[in-house]
Amino acid sequence: MTEQVSTGRATLRTLMTAALLVMFSMSMAVAQATLVVNPYEGIDWETTGHFRTNLHCHTTESDGRMDPPVVIDEYHQRGYDALAITDHNLCTWPWEDFGRSPEELGMVAIPGNELSRHHHALSLFAEFEHPSRDIDEVMDALAEADGLGVLCHPALHWNREYGYAPGLQMEMRPTLREVTRGDFTIEAWFRTTDQRRHILIGNYSPDDRGALNLELHRENHVRLYAQPTEGTTLDMNLSADELDIDTRDGEWHHLAGVRRGDTAQLFLDGQLLGEVEDPAGAYDLHGDAYFIARDHRRGGTILIGDLDHVRLWTRALSAEEIAQLHDGAVPDADAAPSSEGLLLQHTFEALDEAGFADTAGHAGGPFHAAILTPETTPEQVEEVPQALEREGVSTGSLRFATPPVMDHVPDEAMEGYGYVELFQRHPHLVGLEVTNEGRPAGEYGLDRQLWDRILTELMPERPVWGFANDDMHSIGRLGSDWMTFFAPEANLESLRRATETGAFSSSTIRLRTGEGTPRIEEITHDAGAGIITIRATIDGEAATDEAYRWISDGEVVQVGPTLSYREVEGIGSYARAEIETEGGLTLTNPFGFETQR
Repeated sequence: MTEQVSTGRATLRTLMTAALLVMFSMSMAVAQATLVVNPYEGIDWETTGHFRTNLHCHTTESDGRMDPPVVIDEYHQRGYDALAITDHNLCTWPWEDFGRSPEELGMVAIPGNELSRHHHALSLFAEFEHPSRDIDEVMDALAEADGLGVLCHPALHWNREYGYAPGLQMEMRPTLREVTRGDFTIEAWFRTTDQRRHILIGNYSPDDRGALNLELHRENHVRLYAQPTEGTTLDMNLSADELDIDTRDGEWHHLAGVRRGDTAQLFLDGQLLGEVEDPAGAYDLHGDAYFIARDHRRGGTILIGDLDHVRLWTRALSAEEIAQLHDGAVPDADAAPSSEGLLLQHTFEALDEAGFADTAGHAGGPFHAAILTPETTPEQVEEVPQALEREGVSTGSLRFATPPVMDHVPDEAMEGYGYVELFQRHPHLVGLEVTNEGRPAGEYGLDRQLWDRILTELMPERPVWGFANDDMHSIGRLGSDWMTFFAPEANLESLRRATETGAFSSSTIRLRTGEGTPRIEEITHDAGAGIITIRATIDGEAATDEAYRWISDGEVVQVGPTLSYREVEGIGSYARAEIETEGGLTLTNPFGFETQR
């Protein structure tokens, strides 16, 4: 009897052990992943070409500083195999129209366009232009034209609306809104050493028309921008080199834009810089606010520097009056100019903790300037232009510093721009820029964060590829960010196919100072073992294991050249690799996984 009980217990233990083994096996099967998206599948690494490419740059046909043939030559001299010139809302193509033959140069000329009337996006592989401000309408038209789309520098866009808001804001009262119905003068003293674009005063918005901006532009240019609600925009963008003045030398300068009848003028340091016919005509300013040290945008157009004596007039000051202001004259207090038509004036005397007083005394005012956020409160400094150092003229100026960079992509930005839904609606929108040399370095990580959030939502059903471009406007921005296409040969057909399938890597040296950028030599996949392996070199030497990191759902899940995607914890529906050295950073496109059940 005892022997029978023992036997029964042993049998029960055996059955329970077997059941546990079955349950464990089932759980392992549930957790087992299968690679279903491999952008590098089918590449013969023994024979494939590595074609260095830039898909985003500008010429003098839009806002670049070099003519199209010069741009082409510069990329050719640096060994680029393919190039897309993407002037704003213009397809600068074919190259033969500008005296260059791609065949003779041994390059691939990719037709392109930066569509800039909405969230900026590249049009590629199609001779395509479109006037709409609706990105969905434009993407639909691009698909009909058989082109491919890529979203440009995303953080620039959402940071304008959801990032910190630098500068000062004035209420758009009727007298201010109507200042552009007739003659006007807009002027300011400024001081900066920053070489980027800066808004001194204005209200431009990418979403509405009816703007008046006074700006510093790139390459020592100054700008008067008057955009009517309908019709042709006045865009005076002139080089200060014409007067042998360096506007970024850290010294105080005076800039004034004047409209008199159908003529517009720009004055720099009391001297006439240029005069053109004004096509804008009479119009009203849009929006509820006018800004100092920025406009409606919050991105890379803010002022980094100092301001003093910002004024807006409802009349055209004469050249003599402009010269007198540059010499330190105070309206009405000195012989000239008269304060007639002085609509607003900011000498940056504190009103209270929330802002600064408008001292013009106009009946349609006052236009006090409010501080927008505590994080971007400007600093009051005692330094003023030498011409204003007389007692009672100016007691100080305002210093606007670089605002703190957000360290994450806000949920409001994801929802506000509808990135996930945008990619779902438009299959021809193949990806987004994850590095762009034209943007501040602090945005690089934010664009990759955004990429990871989109991939987490969409993979593996809808891959989204990551692009690196230098967004070249001038020679100093050429060659920092690029793409390497893996294709059997360099022609439009094969590069387009690689763009669609993600068969490329993206690289940047922007964030590093050393020599040598990682070059991917081979990517292999062992389906049986569930292992992806990358082999990369730096100047011909093998990259160390520590140079590789694998990222899934925005987190590093493994370090080293191999990813055992069935064994590593934290693997979601995708993984992508970053290879980083002192010389640069190279990114793969994402691999997509399905869980077998």
